[in-house]
Amino acid sequence: MLCMVLFLDVLLTPYQVERRRRETINEGINELSKIVPGCEKNKGSILQRAVAFIMQLKEQEAQHLEKYTLEKLLTEQALAELGSSNEKLKIECERLYRELETWKRVAKNAGVQPPMTKEEAGGASAADNAAE
Repeated sequence: MLCMVLFLDVLLTPYQVERRRRETINEGINELSKIVPGCEKNKGSILQRAVAFIMQLKEQEAQHLEKYTLEKLLTEQALAELGSSNEKLKIECERLYRELETWKRVAKNAGVQPPMTKEEAGGASAADNAAE
């Protein structure tokens, strides 16, 4: 009797394995039909639509990757140009400030008083008003 039970177990095992395999395949196909738009109930058409959909997604991914790579490159170039322009402007501002200081010294040595700035004029009138 033990031999017969073992024999039945051996015979049932391949059937169980096959059934499990079919269930797994069917579950996968059902999941695909939920994810992929426009699927019918036919397993073959579900698989065909899934392949077409995956190919479409891969093509879109490649297009997006190309687009964003180009945008990143252009952005990096623009940032480099802005940084260079900013550096040139800083150097020019420093040069003009030194030139202004030179002209102030020349004017002072010649006995000329530079005109008051708006901030200095506002501060002086406020100080005069406080004194009165």
